Amino acid sequence: MRKALPAAAALVTALGTMLVTSPASATASSPADQGVTATTISVGVPYVNFVALRSLGVTIDEGSFPDAYTAISNYMNTHGGFDGRKVVVTYDEMNPSIAADATASCSTLTENDHIFMAFSPVFPDCYQAIHDTLVIGGSLPGALPASAAPDFTLLTPGAAFDPLMFANFNKRGVFKGKKVGVFYGAASDQPEVAVVQSALKKLHVNVVLTAEDSVVATDAVASDQEVKTIAQRFQSAGVNVVVGVGGSGSTTWPRALLDNQSTYKPQYITTSESSLLSYVNSAKGGNPYLENVLAASPQPTYYQMWKDPAMQKCAAIVHKAYPSDTINPPPNPTSPTAASVPSTAVSVIQACQELAMFQKIADAAGKKLTVASFAKAGYGLRSVSFPGSGGPVSFGPNQPYAVGPVNVVTYSSTSKTLVPASSSTK
Repeated sequence: MRKALPAAAALVTALGTMLVTSPASATASSPADQGVTATTISVGVPYVNFVALRSLGVTIDEGSFPDAYTAISNYMNTHGGFDGRKVVVTYDEMNPSIAADATASCSTLTENDHIFMAFSPVFPDCYQAIHDTLVIGGSLPGALPASAAPDFTLLTPGAAFDPLMFANFNKRGVFKGKKVGVFYGAASDQPEVAVVQSALKKLHVNVVLTAEDSVVATDAVASDQEVKTIAQRFQSAGVNVVVGVGGSGSTTWPRALLDNQSTYKPQYITTSESSLLSYVNSAKGGNPYLENVLAASPQPTYYQMWKDPAMQKCAAIVHKAYPSDTINPPPNPTSPTAASVPSTAVSVIQACQELAMFQKIADAAGKKLTVASFAKAGYGLRSVSFPGSGGPVSFGPNQPYAVGPVNVVTYSSTSKTLVPASSSTK
């Protein structure tokens, strides 16, 4: 799982382990133009109650999402709107300590408030599959039927991003003269393993071994022993670059090498930058086995997003509307004092990006705004930039995810976190 905003690596992991949602009850889908009038578009923001998270031992504060969405949408409404219409935003707070809140928020916003679009629902399935409601930036999507309304996102899924990432690494000379081993930590990662193997084969990379840590993830001792055996096999085969596939594979390898105090330290590449980031931030004292790590993300770091002039404009808009709100900017990841958790600026970053995406697609859809016309317009966007996107991105036919820059990161032993890699990284 990759999430567009780095904050979600911690937030989504926490929610994914704490919430078990009950199946949404089947109801008739919403009308194709629900929430749309000649002058307005109704949208919903089901935001997380961070105070409730504290009672569960999770201390995350990403700022006020209602304030950020309200300030930016009001500004956009008075400066051209959304193809001439104004957005009306409805908010519904989700308490993550109550599992039923996930589906309750969906029902409230779609059935009572009659929204056209939902922004950043943690569990978007109810909106897309049950109510045929469009989504931007859903966090934990499930398996959906082909008929479900799309979830537009600046995140590129692994199947599309991995080949781009490996092509970038190949140009950097990472694989030149190297023997590669592919490692993964769960059977559920096998589909991505196939994508990785295919991508590396097309680049003529010498993959000599593929291995799975088949031990139950909760049994760290047994997992460490399994990885020790795999590492010995890799080392005997001359593997000097290891590619860790998926979330569990990306974090298990460096953790097990540290636990085993291994003398084997090949270069390590992971396909899940967000999972690696969560692990890195949890390893407070650092991990020497991360010092030769390489990863990539479809989006820049928070710090880079924040420096975008368009993002700074959004921040100024929110500050002017809500001067008492504290907006702590993201720390520079190269600093020795870099924070391990996102700042309160996350709400501004998310609202700025998602409202800009909604405006761009709505403008392209034209006056006859329906789920189908919005989806068609979104799929048709090419070489467009959004605040903090790091460059132009493109969507495609039946492709609600953006494809754009490859943002390479490596580990800094100084700041003990992931930092942008230079173009000369080898």
